[in-house]
Amino acid sequence: MGKKRNRETWEHEDNAISKLEKDIEEDLKRKVDPEIFSTMETVFDKKTQEILFKFIQQGKFKQIEGAISTGKEANVYYCPGNPPIACKIYRINSPAFKKMKIYVEGDHRFQSYRKSRVGFIKEWAKKEFKNLKKMDEVGIPVPKPIDVERNVLLMEFLGNGEHALPKLVEAEITSYARLYKEVMKGIQIMYQEAKLVHGDLSPFNILLREEDQKYFIIDVSQSVLISHPNADLFLIRDVVNMNEFFADAGIDTFDEKRLLKWITGHSIDEGRILLAKNFQID
Repeated sequence: MGKKRNRETWEHEDNAISKLEKDIEEDLKRKVDPEIFSTMETVFDKKTQEILFKFIQQGKFKQIEGAISTGKEANVYYCPGNPPIACKIYRINSPAFKKMKIYVEGDHRFQSYRKSRVGFIKEWAKKEFKNLKKMDEVGIPVPKPIDVERNVLLMEFLGNGEHALPKLVEAEITSYARLYKEVMKGIQIMYQEAKLVHGDLSPFNILLREEDQKYFIIDVSQSVLISHPNADLFLIRDVVNMNEFFADAGIDTFDEKRLLKWITGHSIDEGRILLAKNFQID
């Protein structure tokens, strides 16, 4: 038989749940961006609340505090603790649903997902968890994944105190040349060892720990296996995005065709590169 839970334990859990319910209620009242918050109810639906309560009871975290980031696909919340964690909650009725499908269709790991939105988002969350785990295993600097259930992903919090690390576009970078080489090396390791392409890499989803200038890649839910039919197009876009950012900072960037060969180990046709630069996700 398991240990009996004393009154203090129940009171602690009741307080945590009350705090969570209050946070949810306050979040639902926020009117920052109508396009984003019009579907806020789908972030904290009843099933999501049940999962959060379950994680609290399991001791994964004690409470949820302010949002680290908000978006059409998901919200990320700060959960204090030792160590603190980040809780990412995907929107069941995400307005980006159709754009997300191209990253799952063609990935053999997710051929059996149900066609419902709930089934799709469940697989989407699982996809990010698996991608984080695979990247972490080969040494790519990412937030370490902790747990995932339905539309809730728990992962390492990257920040100082309660403040998340800044994105590259906001960070103080001491050596753009060194960071450029490190990021490109990371893309190569991701491709050759993790067998993954990020698919949406930009200075907006790379964080920087300014004190030691270590970068971290985030938002990998859309990342695909290199066997995905559009993997090369996604990779080219990633490389072009990063080249443009560092070129704007005054860095002499590598030729894209030569860089892609170094990353993949094979040549990519110039026509394919041109196609990728004009590739649009409907």
